[in-house]
Amino acid sequence: MINRRFKANRPRTVGSTDMTPRWDSVSEIIEKSDVVLEVLDARMPQISRNSEVEKLAGKFEKRLIFILNKADLVPESFLENSFKKLKKEGECFIISSKDMIGTKRLRDYLLALGKSKEGKLRIGVVGYPNIGKSSIINVISLKHKTKVSFTAGTTHGPQWINAQANLSIIDSPGVIPLDEHDEIRLALIAAKNVEKIKQLDLVSQAVINLFEDKQLLKDFYKIKIESNDTQEIMDEIGRKKGFIKKGGIIDESRTSIQIIQDWQRGNLRFK
Repeated sequence: MINRRFKANRPRTVGSTDMTPRWDSVSEIIEKSDVVLEVLDARMPQISRNSEVEKLAGKFEKRLIFILNKADLVPESFLENSFKKLKKEGECFIISSKDMIGTKRLRDYLLALGKSKEGKLRIGVVGYPNIGKSSIINVISLKHKTKVSFTAGTTHGPQWINAQANLSIIDSPGVIPLDEHDEIRLALIAAKNVEKIKQLDLVSQAVINLFEDKQLLKDFYKIKIESNDTQEIMDEIGRKKGFIKKGGIIDESRTSIQIIQDWQRGNLRFK
């Protein structure tokens, strides 16, 4: 059902001379935290993993916990498979802040950790822009102090949030250690907003190609077409949406934008 062609990123190594101030900030957050939550997109956990974050957590000997966020967007069987793989490397929680799946379990776990520590348990929350870090923080704190948005980069700097009981949470700006020209991967994990994408056609095709079962796409867009060809599906979506230019030509830009936005906002999903 899900095409797993894309691989996890391989960012710059710790200590390289070209580390940006943003990376320095994330390094500081991890160093000051007792526990680090790496928030992943449950639809594509390997793409949204950040090896640099994981190296830093190991360097500072911090407890690293994987958070499979947006669990409501993927089938249960896929979730279970991803969970089993991540559990081999460390602790993992399946979360849907939208449907409140797994949220109480995560809070209880962190509260239990905090009881065994003098002072507040400092929790660092890290991950790519628009991955759902702010939603996770709101779930833990129960105070809804962090702004949640579909726009990548809503959080602009580290923020300390006093949560319930003995928990203190540090939110970080999203980190993008990938090459800035790797538009497909950045767009798929919603780390690059659609208005900033230059190769709209390539990104929208990549979204379509994530779906091994093209019937899911056809059902979502209510199109009737026998072909599973990517371009033909895009054309039919554009026709269905009425994105037609003079001469009956499909407006590929508008069609691509629609597909990308549907994916990034979680409307287009694997189930």
